[in-house]
Amino acid sequence: MAVKKTLLTSLFVGYILLAMMFIFNNPALANGSKKGAPEDASNSPDVKWHPDMFYFVSPDLYLRFMLPYEPDQSGVYNLFCISKESGETLLLDTIKDNRRYITQFSYGSHYEVVLLYNNGKYVKHNYVIFENGTVVDMRNDRIQPSDSVSEYLKTMRPFGDESEDRASDSDDMSVSDFVIKGYVFSEVNGCTWGRTFVKSSGTNVKGKWCSNGGYFEIDVEDNTMQKIELSGDGHIFESINTTARCGLILVLNESRSAKVWRMSPHLTKARKL
Repeated sequence: MAVKKTLLTSLFVGYILLAMMFIFNNPALANGSKKGAPEDASNSPDVKWHPDMFYFVSPDLYLRFMLPYEPDQSGVYNLFCISKESGETLLLDTIKDNRRYITQFSYGSHYEVVLLYNNGKYVKHNYVIFENGTVVDMRNDRIQPSDSVSEYLKTMRPFGDESEDRASDSDDMSVSDFVIKGYVFSEVNGCTWGRTFVKSSGTNVKGKWCSNGGYFEIDVEDNTMQKIELSGDGHIFESINTTARCGLILVLNESRSAKVWRMSPHLTKARKL
């Protein structure tokens, strides 16, 4: 009996020692995983984007898309515009020859607008004429279940797909509930313009430079209207009032001095001399 008791005691002590060694080699289990660690990020609600507006601002076309509240809170995947004339499915930006351009919508044409969520559900606004100042109000449109339409759209790019390339820079990662994401383009060739500084005026929010691909994300302090200011090298200063949760596609107009230099190559050569 004494031998059996001694054996059980030895096994119990051995188990305790093994448990302590395991915890020592895995401190995260004792203290909880770090906030913001990669393993948390995929399941964190902060990484899901819930915009209530999309703004499309070009020299010839200004569009606003008012988005509904999503009960499932899976987050917005992207916004799609389907031409009623050609049947082509367009995003707000276009990739061509590995470069990103602003989409050239046909002025006065008819489109079907689809807002796709990450869980495959979507909202469809059937008939819209794209003209300067058009407002597409989708807030009362029915959320439809996932089907072949959403499966096809999910094969296309999400909005802010370039943000994956910026994930290694913690200063550029959005952590707020109120996030503005967007792309800045140049009117010169319609391509993204990375040399642009973006900030929310009148707030303590830190401004940010766009990525080389013209992409930016700004965390906003609260759910109030924001005045977003954009200063692009060789371009005219721009500002726009937006909501605190939105997507922004905006074209910067070239400055007069930059245009003179671009249109007069002999001046550039003389300057180099």
